[in-house]
Parts: sequence; C-alpha cells; structure tokens
Amino acid sequence: MSDRAAQRAEAVASAMEDIRRIEAAGPLDRDVLARFRARLLELLAQRALFPAEDFPPPERGAALYRIAEDPDGRFALYVNACADRTDSPVHNHTTWAVVCGFEGQELNRFYRRRDDGTPQETHREVVEAGTGVAMLPDDLHSIHITGGGLNFHMYGLALDRLDERVYFSEREQRWKPMAAMSAIREARPGTTVAP
Repeated sequence: MSDRAAQRAEAVASAMEDIRRIEAAGPLDRDVLARFRARLLELLAQRALFPAEDFPPPERGAALYRIAEDPDGRFALYVNACADRTDSPVHNHTTWAVVCGFEGQELNRFYRRRDDGTPQETHREVVEAGTGVAMLPDDLHSIHITGGGLNFHMYGLALDRLDERVYFSEREQRWKPMAAMSAIREARPGTTVAP
C-alpha cells in the first residue's frame, strides 16, 4: 500500500468512526444529516488523498468505487468518477444519503410526490467542491452530470444491498423497482480495484 493510500485509509476510517458516533447519538433527522455532510466535507478537504488517477472514470459514463463499508453493509462510502455525462431517473434510496462534491458539478434535482403519485420538482442544488446535499430515506432526487467529475456518495446501507428502491419511468409514467447497484469497483484498503 502506498503512503497516500495508507493516509487515505486512515482519514476515511476516522471519518466513518465520527459518522457512526453521530448516528448513534440520536434519531435520524435533517440536523444529523447536516452533521454527516459536514464531516464528509472535512474529509474531502484533504484533497491530496483523493487524486483523480486513483479513481479513473471509464471511457464513457461513470464508475463507482467503494472506499468504505462496515461488515454489515452500513456506512458505505463511494467515489463516483464520471468521464463525460450521466443522468439518473427520479429515485429514492430507502436509507439516508449524502452527496459531496470534489471535481466538476453534479446537478441534484429534488422532488415531491403529487397526489397522483407522479414526481414534481421542488428545487435544484448544484454539488461542487466544498458543497453537498443530504437526504432522508424517502426523499426523491435525480442526478445530472455534464463534463465529467468526481464526487462522493455515502449511504446508510451499501448500494448493492438496496433492493427496495424505486424510480420513476418517464416513458411508462409509473414507479418501478430499481435494481440494486452491482457494478461497484472495490477500492478499500487491502483490495484490488477492478479495471
């Protein structure tokens, strides 16, 4: 393990411990989410620990690198490396989520459900270096990146274990099951990053 990787592992482990402690101290609410976001932004301020060459994007689209996760799947942290453009449909997470910027810009659109169940956009926030957004389990959002970028996504439960999420199909005008994410590149200490 390189010195940088060892320093990164130590910094990530310290941040995860702090976030576990914050969660254990009280019920999950927007104030707790704001504290998660603040701690994650503090971690990302150590920019030299997260050079783009350690998290290369694919030629097109995006790659998700897992850099932390507890043995039970909780407190999962990922680096999202996007080469060019990515767009997601409106979706929920079924667990809390925090997205923090590092390089580039990620537009997050937020929604509420209308009486008929369809999503209605309520507001937008651009996530870039030094900023982030946080969501409760039932919050709805979509993400949109143009021009590539590198940002961090953290969840209360690992993405490959989230099998009850839903997304809104614009074509079918209805909510549909969202498959658990499986194409995750392993980047935790002691593991090999898949090409």
